[in-house]
Amino acid sequence: MNSPPADSGQAECHLIENVMAVLGRAWAGAVLQAMLDGAERFTDIARGAPGVTDAVLSARLKELCARGLVTRHVHPGPPVAVTYQLTPAGRDVEPVLTAIRTFGLAHPVIAGPRRERQPRSRNR
Repeated sequence: MNSPPADSGQAECHLIENVMAVLGRAWAGAVLQAMLDGAERFTDIARGAPGVTDAVLSARLKELCARGLVTRHVHPGPPVAVTYQLTPAGRDVEPVLTAIRTFGLAHPVIAGPRRERQPRSRNR
């Protein structure tokens, strides 16, 4: 019988830490959930993540694009339109988010109190 290499546990921990570093970023889960719910335009994604600022949403979308979870498409205009779509890897996050939500509901002490989000304001 083959036993796993001695460092396989360490490799798994490293893998989990790397994934959590991406998904655990502020608003990353909410952005991905909004996109799983069908949002593609910046304003629609923002509406699906109430309370996220434009700067944070922009940063998160750039990071998710860089990690291969989201693609950005520029549609020529006028006016120019930008849409975001989940890649197959991005769609594969759905059961992970569902598991995190289920865990949070089952263990509210660990999840912490529900944060009340302030309505989004547009400073333009």
